[in-house]
Amino acid sequence: MSGFGTRKSDADMALIFNPNVSEMGKKKSRNFIARLGGLLRRQAYCSNVETIFAKVPIVKFFDKISHCDVDINVNNIVGIKNSFLLRAISLVDTRIPALVLVIKQWAKAHDINSAFQGSLSSYCLVSMIIYFLQTGVSPPLLPPLRAYVDKLANVNVNTDLQHLVPKTFIKFDVRNKEELGDIFVKFFHFWVKKFRQNKIFSLYSAQETIRTYNQPFLDTSAYVLVIQGD
Repeated sequence: MSGFGTRKSDADMALIFNPNVSEMGKKKSRNFIARLGGLLRRQAYCSNVETIFAKVPIVKFFDKISHCDVDINVNNIVGIKNSFLLRAISLVDTRIPALVLVIKQWAKAHDINSAFQGSLSSYCLVSMIIYFLQTGVSPPLLPPLRAYVDKLANVNVNTDLQHLVPKTFIKFDVRNKEELGDIFVKFFHFWVKKFRQNKIFSLYSAQETIRTYNQPFLDTSAYVLVIQGD
């Protein structure tokens, strides 16, 4: 659990075959997802089964028993570690998960919270919030994530991750005392200004750099948001 979900959130699951390999080969993972999708379509408890061959191929379905939407991927080790890191972030301060839930609800109400429809994914929104809390409020509510990403790099998700405690994983002295409502308003002011230039925003270093273009056909006047985790 990332710590940013609600009772209506879907369940993201990963099937791990080799914890020492962060991702399966593209062809192998696509073939497996296709076979898994076919198997789930024959199960009485599954409905609306859909295979999506994105960068990380997934099977989506509705579980009639738990009444929950489920996404399954294969060997996405990075995703599991990211979920743990997000859980740790949500426990740094109670205002953080509250801010995430409010902004996600705002995005859904304005139909801009669907990566499949060309807008912002929930993960992108959370990344924008993290960067804002690192650099857009003073004192910051979150530190750069460098030390924590590096610490997770060599963690085995089958044997080591279960021994890490999310509550104490991020050690950061929160001195910011602003009200949640004020932080919510500042989030929009922050990104209105940042969105006016093509930049890369790094959660790893809590710094930004100007994005350069090597492809001459790209429209460099367009607004492009790039959130970098490492």
